[in-house]
Amino acid sequence: MQKIAIIGLGLLGGSLGLALRGKEFVRLGWARRKETREEALRRGIVDESSENIEDIISQSDISILCLPIPRIIEFGEKYAAHFKKGSVVTDIGSVKGAITSPLEKALVLYGVFFIGSHPMAGTEKSGIEAAFSELYKGASVFITKTSQSSSAALETVKKFWQTINTRPVEIGVLEHDELVAHTSHLQHIAALAITEAVLDCDPDTLKLRYAGCAGGFKDTSRITSSSPQMWREIIEHNQPAVLESVKEFEKRWLNIIKIIENKDFDALYQEFAKGKKMRDEWLKSRGL
Repeated sequence: MQKIAIIGLGLLGGSLGLALRGKEFVRLGWARRKETREEALRRGIVDESSENIEDIISQSDISILCLPIPRIIEFGEKYAAHFKKGSVVTDIGSVKGAITSPLEKALVLYGVFFIGSHPMAGTEKSGIEAAFSELYKGASVFITKTSQSSSAALETVKKFWQTINTRPVEIGVLEHDELVAHTSHLQHIAALAITEAVLDCDPDTLKLRYAGCAGGFKDTSRITSSSPQMWREIIEHNQPAVLESVKEFEKRWLNIIKIIENKDFDALYQEFAKGKKMRDEWLKSRGL
């Protein structure tokens, strides 16, 4: 049985451990806090754990770094010499360019292969207490390939993600970062702006707005409850692509403002109809 190291046991790492339960892997887990490691063992998220990180990664065939972006980079470089020779290291980071280049360089020196991963899964919550086994079910997982990638390591990572019922998609590093800037990062920025436009007001007005906010506001603002630190780090490490997506959104937004200013409600109807058609087609493509 292959040994899998899950480094970081928050929402994503904890959910990964639960999804792997009953599969043909020995799950080794590590987290900085002793309480988190004990909780992971208690809940059956991992089979074994240790305070000593070298004990975990030195015997693991596949190591998954489930950490914030800066810590993924820091961890991979710091412990490069301690990973099992010939093993594969991957991650769950939302940005791939900032992670892939330094970790490929650091790990190859010790005969270890790095292949970047990004599962399109998560919630606005965080921590091991929020972990659940179905988080990754049916999710797309981007697997990034570079000119330095080992084809065998790439296949290992694809097969690993397939074992928990995800859909691996091979993609280039730059292509990935441009894609998620539009499909994920932009949405968090838009949700932030909506939340502030509605709730950043004087106390008397706020009371009325609390009463007036219902399902629509709850849906569109949900992801604003995500970790501010995490989103600062994601956007910082993908700034050029995020800026491009925000400017594209701005063009669409200004066009809608112009339509409303001109009282061209037939054009506004066409925009609503176009948006509905595009979203309905996306839902159909995903079987939703």
